[in-house]
Amino acid sequence: MPHRNRWRPSSITAAAGVLLAVMLLAGTGYSLWREKGELVSEAAEQQALLARVLEDHASRSLDAAQFALAGLADMAERGAPPEVLQALLGQTQASLGFLRGVALVDEDGHVLATANDADRDARIATTALGPWPAAGRNAVNGFVPARSLAGLAPPTGAAEMPAAPRGVGFFPLLRGLKLPGSGRPAVMVALLNPDAIANFQQLTLNDARAAAALVRLDGQLLAVTDSAEHLPGDRIASLSAPDSPLERVRAGTEHGRWMGPGLRASDQLGSFRALRGRPLLVLVELPQAELRDRWLTTVLDLGLPALGMAAALLGLAAVGAAGLRGRERSLAQLDEAQGQVLERERELSAIFGSVQDLLFRTDATGRVTFINDSYARISGQTVESVLGQPLQALFGGSPEVAALFAPGDEPMEAARGQVRAEWVGPDGGTRSFEIHVVPLRRPQGDLAWVGSAADVSGLVRAQADLRAQLGLARSLLASSPLPMSVLDTHNRYLDVNRAWEQFTGRSRDAVLGTRAGSYLPADEAAEHDARDAALLAHGGEMSYETVWHGRDGRQRDLLVSKSTFPDAQGRPMGIVVCFMDISDFREADRATRAARDAALEASRAKSEFIANVSHELRTPLQSILGFSELGARRAREQPRVAEFFNDVHRAGERMLSLVNDLLDLSKIERGIEPIQPQRLDLRPLALEVVRELVPLLTARQLQLEAALGSEDLLLMADPLRLQQLLRNLLANAIRFSPEGGRIDLTARLDGTHSIRVEVADRGPGIPPDELEGIFEAFVQSSATKNAAGGTGLGLAICRRIAKAHGGRIWAANRDGGGAVITLVLPAAPPAASTPA
Repeated sequence: MPHRNRWRPSSITAAAGVLLAVMLLAGTGYSLWREKGELVSEAAEQQALLARVLEDHASRSLDAAQFALAGLADMAERGAPPEVLQALLGQTQASLGFLRGVALVDEDGHVLATANDADRDARIATTALGPWPAAGRNAVNGFVPARSLAGLAPPTGAAEMPAAPRGVGFFPLLRGLKLPGSGRPAVMVALLNPDAIANFQQLTLNDARAAAALVRLDGQLLAVTDSAEHLPGDRIASLSAPDSPLERVRAGTEHGRWMGPGLRASDQLGSFRALRGRPLLVLVELPQAELRDRWLTTVLDLGLPALGMAAALLGLAAVGAAGLRGRERSLAQLDEAQGQVLERERELSAIFGSVQDLLFRTDATGRVTFINDSYARISGQTVESVLGQPLQALFGGSPEVAALFAPGDEPMEAARGQVRAEWVGPDGGTRSFEIHVVPLRRPQGDLAWVGSAADVSGLVRAQADLRAQLGLARSLLASSPLPMSVLDTHNRYLDVNRAWEQFTGRSRDAVLGTRAGSYLPADEAAEHDARDAALLAHGGEMSYETVWHGRDGRQRDLLVSKSTFPDAQGRPMGIVVCFMDISDFREADRATRAARDAALEASRAKSEFIANVSHELRTPLQSILGFSELGARRAREQPRVAEFFNDVHRAGERMLSLVNDLLDLSKIERGIEPIQPQRLDLRPLALEVVRELVPLLTARQLQLEAALGSEDLLLMADPLRLQQLLRNLLANAIRFSPEGGRIDLTARLDGTHSIRVEVADRGPGIPPDELEGIFEAFVQSSATKNAAGGTGLGLAICRRIAKAHGGRIWAANRDGGGAVITLVLPAAPPAASTPA
């Protein structure tokens, strides 16, 4: 007996409360320890991410400025007029918001062109911008303490430049070039605004205690946030200490993190990242004191509630143990009383065993004192197992059932009727029961309850299915973003959704029961009524477009869709109407057609302009070629002079070739010389083109292998244009092939309806992202355009000739190196007879 009392529920409750309090405190301590490590790790990852974002922004800004300077330097080297160059500088500064200025400076420090009026005609010391790069090279130099180039010019009568306020200035990005004509060195300079970069850094950090900076490898700050307590141009000694970010980048590390002094003297948690291809790096740091403050806040947020919860657990355990001890005494007395009643309950259970519904009796609190054998049949459990349990426990703890037995006055007890509750069977299935209870007063004055529970699952399921269908219909109608309405067979409104009210400006309550279209003009209403009558007569659905006249007087194009819905016999019992405003689509369609017409007119004008200019150039070119050839003959005795005339003649021939290509391209696009197709064999034409190119092949020691097969390759084509196409393809291959290389020309039937021609070389190939672009006019591959020459028109003409013949042409890279140009043309249909 003592052992049994030791493990009573009251003792277990007290022990469990103490154990839970200890576990709660231990878990809280462990969580705080883990939280500290995770806080540091999370902050380090965030710093690394911010450093990557700021590095990417700085790299992109420098790349954009470098790209712009390259273009401006190229224009300057080509001898662009001053007003054009001045306008380009202004546009560049306006488009790149992080620039304070853009200027062209010669070797004597004269500002030749600038985007800032204050810098115009200024002269600066050539060393003020730092080391100048060679022509075609770029350089990012250190911080310059001046607001503009004008601030670098020494004042009159002084030997030194005027000093700017500390932290005010720029850092220059230089692009070297040579001035046209004189060949003197000059530099295109972009003045990068440190404040613009620092503002982006501050916005990205979004933390007043965090700091960031753009730093040169020599330790100079180029751009820095206000929280770093330094200004651009400062040098921080701690950044050059052993194992500092600068030393690690100099040693080859691209990115990493550090703990210790950084931009500020206090200990920091920071991350650094070097810029790609530049002597710069980005620093991002957060004071370690901030992390400690955050962790202490977490300690207070978690530790104090944990202590309070532990104390509450101990108090609840004590209260619960006391309550359980009283309940244990009460249960012992109740068990004794129930034992006396069980015998009488068994007698009554036999009487009600044959009843299909559940018959039960409970005490005043709703605990079951009797239930018939139908319970065992429904639940699969014995009747004895449920005795003493609350009746609501049989129905999943239903609060409605529990409310039947809530204490009340006498009149309330007499008025109690029925409720509905759910029963979960042993197979997991759910049944619905309708429960009726009435009070039963015993002679001793004790209150009891008797009642029954009837299975109404079938009825409930049918009602639920009906409600679900009605709810789905209402939800679909209400949630539709398009205006929708429902009409009956008399064309009266049954329902409209919110979108319909918003579109028409009429409320749902005002239109329900009224005829559809009653607010429309008579002719419009008659048109809709006729369509509705036809739809109701035949069923199905229809769509049509109409014009809506709104209350504001505006006309809107509508697409109206209508569909009938059937009754139980399948006959149409109403119409669902949905309409969509397509005014914007119609307006966009009209705008698209106008834009297409304008583009076609612009293309035609361009082609006419190219044709006219090219035609006008041919006459002076012929004169240049004639006089240069005559001069070369007469200067045979003077080799140097003769070579000059030969250079002029070769340049004229190249220009004439370009003009001829432009004329061909214009004629093909404008259709001035339409294709004159003839039935011909491709092979003789290809061999004739090969013979024409033998001198070029011999000059470069190239070997051309032609595999044209033994079968006729018949097609309908213009022989001159087809030869031009093949000549351009082979000339291209010769131009891009290395000396002593090999070119393959193959032609064969590709199925029965097309002829496939391939020209393969062993040249440098074509970058994959340029395989389609090389067929555009004036476009050349980046892998060959600097070494092979050419105008970029040959392949464009080839594509247009192929397209005019109904064919296709494309480029690919050859396995083992080189490129393959593939031409596919339609084969000629079989002739009725073949000439001998």
